[in-house]
Amino acid sequence: MRRLALLLLLLSGCGPEVAGPTFPIELYVTAGLLDDISEFQLSLVTKGTSLDCVAVQKACIKDQVDATRFVKLKDAAGKDTQAVRFPIALVAGAPNTQDVSLKDVPLGKDLALIVEAVSKEATPRLAGSSCNYIKELTAGANPAVPARIEVLNPRAGCDPRH
Repeated sequence: MRRLALLLLLLSGCGPEVAGPTFPIELYVTAGLLDDISEFQLSLVTKGTSLDCVAVQKACIKDQVDATRFVKLKDAAGKDTQAVRFPIALVAGAPNTQDVSLKDVPLGKDLALIVEAVSKEATPRLAGSSCNYIKELTAGANPAVPARIEVLNPRAGCDPRH
């Protein structure tokens, strides 16, 4: 299936003295989905390998796991949150990219990275998602994670936003 490279995220933690972990996420979105989505939402969940990623991608992650399993992330305002949302803001190129920086990304093992595409509908629904296992998030640079989002048909009836 033809995919359009949509964005490259760079997760980085920063502090006054010690830099936190970084790892790029290479997000690829099915071309047919681009006109239907308004934003993306990123979540990290503990006990990642206990998840069935195929099943996870068919419904909103917030409805599938207990709230205590979400790794706290910092949003743009520096507030702790279960998920970080970001608008589509492409930089033209080959591929089209977008950089997003997160602060204070915690270290961890056995995580799942969930990227959800939020529809443009009046009542937003899950338009597509990606689920990737992360064995370990260590200090410094981590390997890139390829996240592929395809059209979810039919769309899940849930609103993925936390």
